Amino acid sequence: MDEKIENKKRFAINMIATFLAFIVNLGINFVLSPYIIENVGVDAYGFVTLANNFVNYASLITIALNSMAGRFITIEIHRDNIKEANKYFNSVLFGNFIISIFMLIPIAIMVVFLDKIISIPNEIMLDTKILFGLVFFNFALSIINTSYSVATFVRNRLDLSSRRNIESYIIKAVILLILFTIFSPKISYVGIASCIVSIFLILCNIRYTKKLLPEIKVSIKEFELKKILTIVKYGIWNTVTKLGQILSDGLDLLICNIWIDSEAMGQLSVAKTLSGVISSLLSTISSIFQPNLTIYYAKKQINELVNELKMAMRVTGLFANIPLSYLIVFGSIFYTVWVPNQNIELIQILTILTVQGEIISGVITPMYGVYAVTGKVKADAIIRVVIGFINVAIVFVLIKFTNLGIYAVAATSIITGTLINVTFVPIYVAKKCIGVKWNTFYPIILKHVGTSIIIIAILYIIKIYIDSYNITYNWYLVIITAFISLIIGIIVNYLLFNKEEKKKIKNKIYNLIKRKGN
Repeated sequence: MDEKIENKKRFAINMIATFLAFIVNLGINFVLSPYIIENVGVDAYGFVTLANNFVNYASLITIALNSMAGRFITIEIHRDNIKEANKYFNSVLFGNFIISIFMLIPIAIMVVFLDKIISIPNEIMLDTKILFGLVFFNFALSIINTSYSVATFVRNRLDLSSRRNIESYIIKAVILLILFTIFSPKISYVGIASCIVSIFLILCNIRYTKKLLPEIKVSIKEFELKKILTIVKYGIWNTVTKLGQILSDGLDLLICNIWIDSEAMGQLSVAKTLSGVISSLLSTISSIFQPNLTIYYAKKQINELVNELKMAMRVTGLFANIPLSYLIVFGSIFYTVWVPNQNIELIQILTILTVQGEIISGVITPMYGVYAVTGKVKADAIIRVVIGFINVAIVFVLIKFTNLGIYAVAATSIITGTLINVTFVPIYVAKKCIGVKWNTFYPIILKHVGTSIIIIAILYIIKIYIDSYNITYNWYLVIITAFISLIIGIIVNYLLFNKEEKKKIKNKIYNLIKRKGN
């Protein structure tokens, strides 16, 4: 009983800390993104996102090792195999050091000849190359950080990570504001700020490793190539999955840059800014459930694992359909105020195309973690790569032989990605990964889709009513419509909960009020 209470308490702390980190990050993006766009231009802003996309491409080299490290270390710790846990930790740590060193030379060469790879305006050539160099150096730092960040995962203290993330967002914002204020505007400042923040996080995670995992000792003697090969054996399919994801939606800005122009790349980058933040939030919330899912699997508690996964889906679904519905309906109001000098109509259309797929993936996101927990990633990886290549081929054909241009880039990946999320993922996770009925998770998915449609319909009626009065778009209207969306979203989601779910919510609210009253 005490363990259950402690788990609930830990979950609440993790959730609150994660949500606060999201709010801080969202607030900073609200302020800094339009400021950067205004000072360096929308096409230059697109290179910031493109540089981060290149890091995603480079992560293919490390994901096989790092994506499964937390799973192996967590399982060995909770099975009291401390010696094996030490071997896994040190093998991953020193393996990442080696990878970081060997990556520096090819990265330096790529940065020097960057203008041969992508189209860069002459006036920002040097600044863009410096940005890419710093972003890749930051990637090398993040590889090292990955090894130490496993401590908060193993002990289910993700609240500590969220607190440090909040601090890192604030540090990054302060650095950027100082640099943009004192010196002439340059996009390379984003790279400088990112590197400083990564060093801060590495130092914090080293301290957490010593505090939370005192049984783990850093020692080159514990390094075993065999352990790396064991992890990579499972993780290699995560690399394939990542490749499929990159082919599906990670090449969109690069395709715009090469096949259309840098301005189109910048417009798409703006349209994906908020959906990207929301997607990051969903992944972070999903990760809160990951330690418990791993522990339940390690202890072979399948019923608890299924219930935890369903809870995760409900939570991420709730956090997905409210803000995404707002963007679909009221996005034009927001963009008019947020980036007034841009092509609002184009950005809104691109946002709608992008966000539609995110609504489905919102409720599906926790399922992706089950692949790593159960070690069954092969089938999903193969399917995603095949669909990814098909996606790139379709985009090429549409750009080459139609006038769809940037719309083809934004829409194609959403269609193919949604097909996988609706038809394959729920069935494979249920039948092959967990061993339950194939339709176990479909009621939650269908309920989420229905809820989203109802929210969008209600908000659209309100939007028509607002536009009928020819009200000037301003921040007051943005805040009011956001608040209306929040209230309606909560009410609709609550009404579609079943009796048992409503009872749990009422009890939690009652207990919260009771504690405050005392």
